[in-house]
Amino acid sequence: SETGEMHTDVCIPPESLWFSGHFPGEPILPGIAQLGIAYDAVCKALGCHISITGFSRVKFKKIIRPEDCQKVIVTPKEDRQGVYVFRIVTGDDLACSGTMTLGKRSGILEP
Repeated sequence: SETGEMHTDVCIPPESLWFSGHFPGEPILPGIAQLGIAYDAVCKALGCHISITGFSRVKFKKIIRPEDCQKVIVTPKEDRQGVYVFRIVTGDDLACSGTMTLGKRSGILEP
């Protein structure tokens, strides 16, 4: 889009390890998985040459169950390079939102 907004749809299969043990008999998608989904949406759009340097203002508003598909919307902040606002929506409900800061990927295994 003109604003740089990125959209992706995600359906995590019920047999995914994300749901294993979290919680027995009442599986829900862990918060860390939701943050990973937001990052993956940016990776899909921009390439994975970036890494997460931080999250802020994260709010988990709705439980995501195995049968729930998610729409992920990520928008770059106009006034701050490398900062993105994300929303994860299930059906018509906001499940998770926050701000993600990304930087150049650098790791101990990279030259």
